[in-house]
Amino acid sequence: MTNDCTSTTPDYDAIVVGAGLSGIYAVHRLQQRGFTVRAFERGSGVGGTWFWNRYPGLQCDTETLSYSFTFSDELYRGWNWSRRFAPQSELMAYANYMTDALGVRDAIQLNTAVLGAHFDDDANLWRVDLDTGQSVTGRYFVAASGPLSTTNSPTIAGLDTFEGTVLHTAQWPFEPVDFTGKKVGVVGTGSSGAQLITALAGTVDKLVVFQRTPQYVTPAQQRPLGEEEVRERKDNLDDLRALMRSSSHGAPGTGTDRSAFDDTPEERDRVFQAAWEFGAQAFALATYNDLTSNEEANGFAADFVRRKIAEIVDDPETARKLMPTYLFGTKRPIKVDDYYETFNRPNVQLVALREEPFVSATTTGIRTTAADYDLDYLIFATGFDAMTGTLFEMDIRGRDGLTLRDKWENGVYVRTALGVAMHEFPNMFLVQGPQSTTIMNNYTLGIEINMDFIAGLLERARAEGNELIEATAQSEVEWAELCQTLAERTLLLKTESWWTGANIAGKPRPKLFQSYTGGLKQYRLALERAQADGYREFERTPVQTAVLADA
Repeated sequence: MTNDCTSTTPDYDAIVVGAGLSGIYAVHRLQQRGFTVRAFERGSGVGGTWFWNRYPGLQCDTETLSYSFTFSDELYRGWNWSRRFAPQSELMAYANYMTDALGVRDAIQLNTAVLGAHFDDDANLWRVDLDTGQSVTGRYFVAASGPLSTTNSPTIAGLDTFEGTVLHTAQWPFEPVDFTGKKVGVVGTGSSGAQLITALAGTVDKLVVFQRTPQYVTPAQQRPLGEEEVRERKDNLDDLRALMRSSSHGAPGTGTDRSAFDDTPEERDRVFQAAWEFGAQAFALATYNDLTSNEEANGFAADFVRRKIAEIVDDPETARKLMPTYLFGTKRPIKVDDYYETFNRPNVQLVALREEPFVSATTTGIRTTAADYDLDYLIFATGFDAMTGTLFEMDIRGRDGLTLRDKWENGVYVRTALGVAMHEFPNMFLVQGPQSTTIMNNYTLGIEINMDFIAGLLERARAEGNELIEATAQSEVEWAELCQTLAERTLLLKTESWWTGANIAGKPRPKLFQSYTGGLKQYRLALERAQADGYREFERTPVQTAVLADA
């Protein structure tokens, strides 16, 4: 390794940030194309979000037979999931399986965080600073750090005086925590919170759920996978792969061509009930195609869930507090079994923070405007500073020292070309970053589509003798405007959520939507068109590789 600032010969062709599933696949695909690669991961193991999130009840909310890389028949068939939705232990095992099967472990440096990455305008390479004190250089800088990796920890006055234990679902201890007989408070009822609440309720002496926003929660219908269904998927992998790549959300059962207005109210209820009983993504994505574009259609689904809450929850006042009022599907859909049933347990208490807000923490627990709650543990299930959070944590600077935070105006105006690159940040690429499909679709298939495009672009530039690749200013403006236009055709912008950056106190509200909402199929086709058209969205420039004289 050299840190000679006078040389344009880099330590590596590509430096990758992160060793979650995105980083693992990025290293593999780049190595496969003949590039030298080094990945840096702040954790002590691979797995990314599945490494850090290990709270009780955690499970993937995409069916595992689809939440798998499909580029290799051998690797797909060589792995066996045990359940319809993988628990954290299996997700971690899968990340390690892929790391070893692809032979990329030696290219990953663990326990190493990237502090900053600066593009050197003279040497035409990236200088990357690590928390180990090292500095390395790369021709290409690939951010595979993920959209859900920077913790959101709200502030509660006096929290430092609390004599109990404070935990966060996204920074869970590596050693098991014994909650038997304890008094536990959980703040947040999103996906992490709902999973944790149902997992803890049968163990703890008292569970106090501090609900910020009531949620639409539909059953996952978790179950063991049958040998026959696993064999059928493996034997027909070509069909599965084609179905995933042609579906709107990258997984079977995530699309329909029917409108909610095609059916009578009675027929709609039967459709919703069937989806409720089937679980997975069916209720949100396979009932009707206009639930997130037409408010009246949306109301049919919302009303069905609210009726379910009233039917399931015994106490009318608790049921009232659990009733969501925002538009269905405009926050991330939550799929958890027995969530509403949990509030019928005598040891579970719901606190609606909109009706009795926090006042402060105390030495023994939490005080709201209505009561004091004694706790042994306070757990934040408050999610992430999503999309831009991790990128902004690093000091990333492009041409002439332009910071990424300034480029994107602190997240207000995020602009990318096709969700993979930015003007003024040459040779920097995003894997499942802002304005790609990211968290809106099947994440693993999105990784493949994203990274295959990037690797193809790099290989094309290398074949042309061009070592400098930069998105044009026009292409990123056009793509950002398209992402915003597509979002405006939905109901997503009518609700404050982490999709819109509204979950972080003091964070500016984005003016441009930070995800591509046209679906995974259309995103794939957009990248394929760009490739077929010769990557016109990117300027490619030859760079003479030589030692800089008198630098």
